[in-house]
Amino acid sequence: MGAVGVERDNYDGIIKHVQLGLDTITLSAHNIRNEKTGVHAELGVAFNGESIAYTVCNIKRSEERTKLCNAAYKFLGETPADAAMLIEKGDLLQHLNDFCIEVYPAYLSVQAPTKIVGAERPINYMLKPHVLTGGGTIMYGKPGKGKSFTGLMMAMAVNYGTNHYWDTQQGEALFVNLERPDSTIPPRILGVAEALGLNSTTSLSVLNGKGATLVDIKDVMEQYIQENNVTFVVLDSISRAGTGDMKEDKVATATIDMLNKLGVTWLAIAHTPKYDETIYYGNSQYEAGADVMVRHSSEVIDDKGSIAVLLEVTKANDMPIPKPMGLHYSFNENGISGIRFAAKEETAGLIDKEKNMYSSIKEYLAEVGGKTATELAKTFDVERSAITDQLKIMFRNKELVSIGKQDNEKIYGLLTD
Repeated sequence: MGAVGVERDNYDGIIKHVQLGLDTITLSAHNIRNEKTGVHAELGVAFNGESIAYTVCNIKRSEERTKLCNAAYKFLGETPADAAMLIEKGDLLQHLNDFCIEVYPAYLSVQAPTKIVGAERPINYMLKPHVLTGGGTIMYGKPGKGKSFTGLMMAMAVNYGTNHYWDTQQGEALFVNLERPDSTIPPRILGVAEALGLNSTTSLSVLNGKGATLVDIKDVMEQYIQENNVTFVVLDSISRAGTGDMKEDKVATATIDMLNKLGVTWLAIAHTPKYDETIYYGNSQYEAGADVMVRHSSEVIDDKGSIAVLLEVTKANDMPIPKPMGLHYSFNENGISGIRFAAKEETAGLIDKEKNMYSSIKEYLAEVGGKTATELAKTFDVERSAITDQLKIMFRNKELVSIGKQDNEKIYGLLTD
């Protein structure tokens, strides 16, 4: 009987093999973390590759290790005597004790810094120019402005290797729907497929979970990714992560960590406040954790309900920032019916920042009531003079009124009937 040293497996876990002649007992620890009460992990015991017992516990607690040992020992023989011919229970417990002592130091050594020699590496895109292979992208914009259609189109473009709008690296794609009823997805897939020139029987892997959170479906998603060799995940939306208040640092980092641990390229859809589509709702750690940030702005441009979409990269790691991409979506009674590149004049209103500022101030004041010019400048992160220029225009258009004072500064609100 002999045991080899601990080693890392393919799932960021630590394992140790105990050789028993022709048989092998494997001890494993996954999801290792150091909490306030000690080191916790999912401990497992396998016999010849088959799991026979596991638990989630504080691995420093002897009673937890003893329970796991007892549970595993029952599967090593029909009777305790049969099991003892393979290994004594005390010896199995000793191996488990020794393993648990080694787990956290081994985990730290795996995470330890290493010396890396600089080398050239080409930029690889899953969807050029918006999604890096192996990276994470957050696409943000106002609710109800076509982000889900764009995300679905990205997923299908990768799944089928279409290159109409992006240079794609073909791979199995998964669309995670946490926003919309299940019944709305098949018509959207059909519409996007036909708009992309794909067959009407085209399918896409979709994980529906309206009302659920990313935390709720994480295990199902991870298993599906592993079993089906998924390389690209689109999450609609990141606001459904379920890790807590999106404005908190820990919540943002936990959500990004959860997505990165999927081990695939991902794109998450995020929402912006109604009053300003240049910022996303949530903590700045989302932007810090993403490799690429894409602003998704849109507006209706005709009486048929067609929309012009503008995709602008506002942050990029390890890649140049590309020119904005304009898309045109047309609709009929069944939903989306056509997709094409937008003409320059169709996205002109989206690129006109002054026009956007004017409408954004109006929407913001309608939502929050009166604000001073200084407060508005802080909210929109612009010079106060840029705000006052827009307020003067609103006064001339008889859309604005002074409703009071705050620290010797006028408070402005919308003029109501």
